[in-house]
Amino acid sequence: MKLPVVPLKRHGFLAPSGRANTEREPEAVGVGPDGTAFAVWSHRMDSRRKQVTWHLGGKGIRTVGAIDVQTDLRVSFVQPLPEGRVLLAAARAGRGEINGEVWTRDGSLESQGHLGDAIEELQTTPSGKVWAGYFDEGVLGGRGPEGHGLARFNQDLTVDWLYPHDAGLPYISDCYTLNLHGETAHFCPYTDFHIQSASGDQVTDCGESPYQSAHNMLVSGTDRALLAGWGSEYDVVTLLRIGRDGVRRIGGQCRLVLPDGIEAQRLRYTCRSADLHAFARGTWYRTNMDELQAVALSAVSDAEIE
Repeated sequence: MKLPVVPLKRHGFLAPSGRANTEREPEAVGVGPDGTAFAVWSHRMDSRRKQVTWHLGGKGIRTVGAIDVQTDLRVSFVQPLPEGRVLLAAARAGRGEINGEVWTRDGSLESQGHLGDAIEELQTTPSGKVWAGYFDEGVLGGRGPEGHGLARFNQDLTVDWLYPHDAGLPYISDCYTLNLHGETAHFCPYTDFHIQSASGDQVTDCGESPYQSAHNMLVSGTDRALLAGWGSEYDVVTLLRIGRDGVRRIGGQCRLVLPDGIEAQRLRYTCRSADLHAFARGTWYRTNMDELQAVALSAVSDAEIE
């Protein structure tokens, strides 16, 4: 069955200040709690030299900040911290190896830390907490924070909280769909695929998701939108609603496409609350829960919605 489509909207562009000396594609991209986009650009002649830029949406390239750093990290994630600082992190690290660095707004290295191996997603909160979700290569047999599947760190990159073992909660083999809304982390991990959230030291398990395998999730109140399943469902969106009896599907499914209707392939997605950010090289796209629901809910009859 052909599914209705939701075109992504072109939201802005990312670019380094010295394009002649940097790679054309960013090494890492990320989105902060307030919707500002961040990018890391490697120098063409020396990959240790990098420029970190941050951008607002709108017409043209709206660069609102940039710092030059020198690091041995193979940067996979970039996130903001309070007072204009930025966090750079590598996805892979040996036992105890440094894979996180905090840089000040003037380009000085402030602190370093071990954030665990096999990071799948990393986001920061408005207060500066750092959340990391891990994929299976780190979780299975991992002796550090990665062995818990989900961890929270302080601004100095020391461990603040770890997803508990033996607490009657679903085991995290791979932390799919990490999305921060304020200070709360939302996730739907492999293999049980329960819709969960963590705030402070408390974990809430809302129940098993009727749709499984999604790698991204939007959050709006009791509603969830799951995106990017396995195989041919890489662009499929499924809506869920949390109720007293658990989690149920609402509406029909839909697919994401680019603004011109072309398939949305090989995009880098970041979910922040109800907003979906997608990046293709320096092009920044967005959509949100309201736009997805408008299409998916209209695809079924009123009786099916109820």
